[in-house]
Amino acid sequence: MGERLHLFVYRHSGAIVACWTAIFIMFGSFSAMLPSVVKGPGLYTRGSAYEVQQLIKDRFGMPEDPIIVVFEKQGAVSDTRFSAVVRSTLEKLGGLHGMTFMMSPLEHDELMVRDAAYAMLGFDPSSNGRDEIKQIRDRLPRYEDISVALTGKTVVQEDVNQASMEDFERAERFGIPLAFLVLLFSFGGFFYALMPVLMGLLSVSTAMGLVAVLGRIFDLELSNFVLNVIPMTGLALCLDYAFIVINRFREELEKESLEKALQTAMRTSGRAVYFSTVCVLCGLAAVALIPMPMFRSAAFCAMLTVILAAAVNLSLVPAMLLLFSPWLKRKRFTRAYHSRSYKLWAFWADIVMRKPGRMLVAACCIMLLLVLPTFRLTTAVPDASSLPPGTASREADEAIRNHFRQNGVSEVLLAAQSANGKFTSEEWREIAGWIKQIQNDLSVMSVKPWPGSFQSNLKSSANATALFRISLMGEPGSSEVNEWLRVTENKAKQAGLRIELGGEAKSRQEVVDAIADVLPNMLLLIAGTNALVLFAAFRSVLIPLKAILMNMLSIAASFGVLVIVFQSGFAGQTPENIAIMVPVFVFGLVFGVSMDYGVFLLSRMSEAFWEKGDVVAAIREGLASTGKLITAAAAILIAVTLPFAFGKVEGVRQLGVGIAAAVFIDATLVRLLMVPSLMKLLGHFNWWVPRWFRSR
Repeated sequence: MGERLHLFVYRHSGAIVACWTAIFIMFGSFSAMLPSVVKGPGLYTRGSAYEVQQLIKDRFGMPEDPIIVVFEKQGAVSDTRFSAVVRSTLEKLGGLHGMTFMMSPLEHDELMVRDAAYAMLGFDPSSNGRDEIKQIRDRLPRYEDISVALTGKTVVQEDVNQASMEDFERAERFGIPLAFLVLLFSFGGFFYALMPVLMGLLSVSTAMGLVAVLGRIFDLELSNFVLNVIPMTGLALCLDYAFIVINRFREELEKESLEKALQTAMRTSGRAVYFSTVCVLCGLAAVALIPMPMFRSAAFCAMLTVILAAAVNLSLVPAMLLLFSPWLKRKRFTRAYHSRSYKLWAFWADIVMRKPGRMLVAACCIMLLLVLPTFRLTTAVPDASSLPPGTASREADEAIRNHFRQNGVSEVLLAAQSANGKFTSEEWREIAGWIKQIQNDLSVMSVKPWPGSFQSNLKSSANATALFRISLMGEPGSSEVNEWLRVTENKAKQAGLRIELGGEAKSRQEVVDAIADVLPNMLLLIAGTNALVLFAAFRSVLIPLKAILMNMLSIAASFGVLVIVFQSGFAGQTPENIAIMVPVFVFGLVFGVSMDYGVFLLSRMSEAFWEKGDVVAAIREGLASTGKLITAAAAILIAVTLPFAFGKVEGVRQLGVGIAAAVFIDATLVRLLMVPSLMKLLGHFNWWVPRWFRSR
């Protein structure tokens, strides 16, 4: 493959550059459209909570994701003035184009308390919500003694989208210049350092434009999380891949002709990029097994970005190296710097191999200290609190929770449906008995009917659905509430009742269960596919197993770092649970990304072993040749992901810290200590394969 690709690039370098330029211009121009194409977080399942939500929408006219207008007193305000402000505000909003629903606190007592009130607005489902939010905010009055703000899933989503784009711009401002400095220090040449950065920016822009076009054409349900996943994945991998290919080409160009240098680079680094890409795709494909729009859309977009990054670096990068080869030959550097780097890492390899057992034990002890906090990791479904403090939609959401909901109490909706469109007396008796059982439950504080869902005389009601509100002790998402929901749902099924549970608490429980159900298969798929890919790459049984074990350890250690930084209130921060999607994406992305330089290290060791047949020489050659490469590649990955740790969205910050920590741990403890120590201890067994599989 490397030979054929080399010949194709060598013969058609001009056409390759022209084609990629057209692709960049065509799809890059659509990248700014992506924020308007993405939808909500997509962190839901089409289970019982979704069915209850749709039932309320269809039967009672309640919009699926209403825009909520929150009114809150900021001082001594009379009830008359407060009601007048609510009335005048809703009158201003009543004439908005596309409005189909309005529930006023002046007509529904449950929407107003002494110091606060909220109204719910619904719009035509065909609208994107962005224009409506802007119109409402433009019309909202400003008072010194009464705050008026918007919240709700649609509003929070829009604020998250805006914050995500700002996070990406921040990463561009800080991460890319930092990565450029790493490249400049590693290469010692401006052009060599500039090319990976340019390829990364163009690849990300093209990926975002391509996703926007596909999302608009096929009406894909894209999670707003892709606004961060695409640039984070694209920049990290594209810069790394370009660095690897260019570094090997530059190294070979000092010893061989231009054609031979390109041929060797494509046969070695190009092969490593190919296998690394396959490993990343396997990890992302496993993430797509989780049946929620967030995971499937983010995995799809990340896979598209990875394929694009690999294609750019296996075709456009070598083509540009060929086109600029005359200038590169004049500016090539002496071997002095490379020689110093080689001697330094060879010296380190000798130190590790001199006492491999002690080195391995020391690395394992440090790793254990980082892994231990992982056992305290707790996850939560993100909500408006993931936005930075001071955001209007977050403060409005907190106002609703403070005034209308009790701390430590979950509200669960119970929907009872008739079998034939009208409740019979027998059905009502069964429902009444079931409700009585729930009321007698010690965890249940109260059970109340949904206003207007059925008449007071149940036996004469012609409604096909009855709704109840259950106040349950425990926070939404807590283990106690989740278990109560599972047990109650199972009891209803065993009793043969047509009962569905819904509400925020039920939705969170279904999200947790959906991930937990798929997680074993996801881990098995990632480990199994990566083992097969690495077995095909190295013709070894132990090398793939070691690589998978080392990756799992570094990822587990990164989870420990997340617990220390976010859950434990590190550096005076407010303790926060880890967003439930972060460990999944860290595992799916890092498992493949860390294979990046892992493949390069093992490739060099395998090349040297099959050439010389000496284990010690192979380990020394592999580590000496790639030590600088691995360090720089890891620094690039950290440079483009760590700036996200200072973003505005909580989940994005956690993802940035998780990936950066996993890469740092993998590049230091794993690649520079544990891998060479184990390779030395296992000796020739590293490359053992069954006799029937050996090449003849």
